[in-house]
Amino acid sequence: MNLSEEDAIEFFAEFYRGEHHFPSKIKRFGEGWAMSHFGSMATFDSDELSRLVFLAHDRCIRVQIEQGGPNRIRIAIWRRARDGNRYNRHPTLEQAIEDFRRCRK
Repeated sequence: MNLSEEDAIEFFAEFYRGEHHFPSKIKRFGEGWAMSHFGSMATFDSDELSRLVFLAHDRCIRVQIEQGGPNRIRIAIWRRARDGNRYNRHPTLEQAIEDFRRCRK
C-alpha cells in the first residue's frame, strides 16, 4: 500500500491550496513522502493544523510532524488502510472523534 509520488503531490496540493504554494520540494521519506513547512501551524484562525488533520483522516493518510530545521517543521505522510491493527490502519475523522470522546470519559 505504498503512497505514490503523484498521490503525495495531490495530498500536499490540496493542503497548500495548489502546487504553486508548495514551500519546498517533496522528498522521499522512508516508505512515504515529506515536505518542509516554514513557520507555525494553528487550529483555527490560521487553520493549517486542522486542515492537515481533517485531510489525513479523509484520505486515509498517516501524517507525522517533526522538527525540520530552523523555523521549519517536516510533514511526512504514509498511506494506511481503514482496517487492521493500530500501526497499519487509519480511522475516519468520525471514528477518531468517537474514540477521543470515549477516552475522555
